[in-house]
Amino acid sequence: MRDVFVLHGEYGPGLPFGCTHIRLLRPLTHPSVAGGLALAHGTRLPSGSRPDLVVVERLPPGPPDLALAEAERLIHELGARAIPYVYATDDNILDLHRDRPWGLPAGAEIRAAVRLLARRAARVVVSTEALRERMRGLNPRTVTVPNFLDERLFGPPEPPRSPGDPLVVGYMGTRTHDGDLRMILRPLREVLERGGGRVRLEVVGVADADRLSSYFEGLPVSQLDPGAAEAYPHFPGWMRRSLRWDFAVAPLADDPFARCKSDLKYLDYGALAIPGVFSDVRPYRETVRNRETGLVVPNAPDAWAAALEEMASDATLRARLALAARDDVYGTRMLAANAARWVEALS
Repeated sequence: MRDVFVLHGEYGPGLPFGCTHIRLLRPLTHPSVAGGLALAHGTRLPSGSRPDLVVVERLPPGPPDLALAEAERLIHELGARAIPYVYATDDNILDLHRDRPWGLPAGAEIRAAVRLLARRAARVVVSTEALRERMRGLNPRTVTVPNFLDERLFGPPEPPRSPGDPLVVGYMGTRTHDGDLRMILRPLREVLERGGGRVRLEVVGVADADRLSSYFEGLPVSQLDPGAAEAYPHFPGWMRRSLRWDFAVAPLADDPFARCKSDLKYLDYGALAIPGVFSDVRPYRETVRNRETGLVVPNAPDAWAAALEEMASDATLRARLALAARDDVYGTRMLAANAARWVEALS
């Protein structure tokens, strides 16, 4: 048995990031790999033990302006203790806010830390092929392990929901997706206006209440607040209980940062049997089969308007896409069949 320690950041005391759960903690504790790994995790290396391997996720915890110094200190400590490490990231931090340098405090410091950690690692593990292509110049031992969902959190597949009245369109994401929402604001407003109250929009996250209200000016739009359930591993159960959407949207800008993102929204929507409309960008283009497991549309207002109208008016299409997406996600993207890929990546 190998002792593995995951070094990660956190939202607050004892609350690892959602990506930490999805990418590392859930896969490496899955019953299908039990017996091969002994996992521990935290925001500081344990002083009294010597794990066989350390996985450094994204950046060492600490202030952004000290990221490089902390990376250097960590690498020195691991070398002195003869502990190899793997660097893991699910985001293209090297290109985050390149067009808006003020959007990433201590951006140069953070990018320098990422480059150093990646270069010195025994291996780099990323979530998409696009991100592997971006990182392999720093470390040729870069491998891809896609995102998978833990079926223990989502439960068995939900049957497709019956048509409801009013029809509910959904969108969820972090506040970083506010710009993606604005990208399809006009088409969304149009489908809500034409619905005359029979179509409404529900949003989880994305924008604060005042901003959301200003975007839609009296149209039927509401926000769902998961509260404490926002933190993993509680969030999938909250989604399962709370999201009663007829279809969902996943707009995404086409830029160097976004091209390296994963298809996590497709996985979440599919696991919940919610058919989706997705931007025709690399993260979705490579996994969502257009008109089979979802609608994949160009980032143009007219294209989005047509897709939203078709989904809103065609219950048969929604039911077919929901069933196909659900079967695809449960058949190919759950940890039951894929957790061993993480063991292979860390071996």
